[in-house]
Amino acid sequence: MDLRRVLALAFALSAASVGQALAQDGRFDVGGGRMIRLSCQGQGAPTVVVDAGMGSAPVEDEAWRRIAARVSETTRICLCDRAGLGGSDPAPKGRPRASADAAADLEAALRAAKVEPPFLLAGHSIGGLHAQVFAARYPDQTAGLVLISSTHPDQMEAWLARLPAATPGEPKPIADARDYLTRMPRDPSLNPENLDVAASSAQARELRALGDKPVIVATHSPRWRMVPDLPEPLSVELEAVTQGLQKQFLALSSRATQTIAPTAGHGLPHEDPGFVVEAILSGVKAAREGR
Repeated sequence: MDLRRVLALAFALSAASVGQALAQDGRFDVGGGRMIRLSCQGQGAPTVVVDAGMGSAPVEDEAWRRIAARVSETTRICLCDRAGLGGSDPAPKGRPRASADAAADLEAALRAAKVEPPFLLAGHSIGGLHAQVFAARYPDQTAGLVLISSTHPDQMEAWLARLPAATPGEPKPIADARDYLTRMPRDPSLNPENLDVAASSAQARELRALGDKPVIVATHSPRWRMVPDLPEPLSVELEAVTQGLQKQFLALSSRATQTIAPTAGHGLPHEDPGFVVEAILSGVKAAREGR
């Protein structure tokens, strides 16, 4: 473990123990009077910062609150409601959002709340895509990543490539899946956060490597099916693609590890919160140990 990391961690631990021992829940100005809600508890470093799945406001989500309560016994953890969700103000009007916007809001909210880095970003589903962009844009503030059944930047294209070519009279679930995967990345109206998924995926590809910072890949069970109504052989093939993409995250760091849930599907925080807690705490332990 190099001296700079020792000093940074010592400073963060000191700041946490002195100024962040109490619970902190509020709305913080991220620019122009627009407010983002953060809820933090516990003390210690690195601070875990949760970025939840599409349309989810973790501050009021019982599953995430239970997870945060358990993690807070070991270190500080902050839940963040993205723009337009929960207790946070809507995003500026006029253009679709992208992961870089979510990352910028998060960084500004943490700074306004005087929550000290380094941050261990714990991102679930699309929140994992945002977390990857945060790590790419703010590397000096990033202690590592916990990717919880995270969206992969190549996911939509990889799924679409495995669907058979369109044929007259094909099963409706296959036609519907092809249509959705073709349109969704570039049509923000098809998701509740008006997110430009194609632009977000391109931003996430900017993250080439995190050196020796820990990356914990917490993957859902291979039993999960993207579209339950697809023919089973095709569902199995698409899930095999998903599992392969999850393994690609291991290339982000020399200290990357993967755990796979025994039965829980994509909704890991709600289906197996204990699995999520263990993944986050393993990231905290790895960040504290260094090399």
